Amino acid sequence: MGEQEERIKKKGIKVKELARELGVTSRELIDRCRAEGVFVQNSITKLDRQTELKVRAWFDPERKGE
Repeated sequence: MGEQEERIKKKGIKVKELARELGVTSRELIDRCRAEGVFVQNSITKLDRQTELKVRAWFDPERKGE
C-alpha cells in the first residue's frame, strides 16, 4: 500500500481530494453532502472511510449497492 493510501485510510480523505478523484468540483460535492445530511464544513474537511464510500456511490451508479 502506498504512503498516500495509508494516510487516507488512517485519517480520512479531504473533500477536495475526493472531488478531484470523482471528477466533480469541491462545491458540487459539498452541496451534495449537505443535501444528504452529511456534515461538511469546507473543502478540507476529512471524511471517514464509511462516509467516503457513501459519497463515492452517489457519483458512481455502479456502486449503488455498497
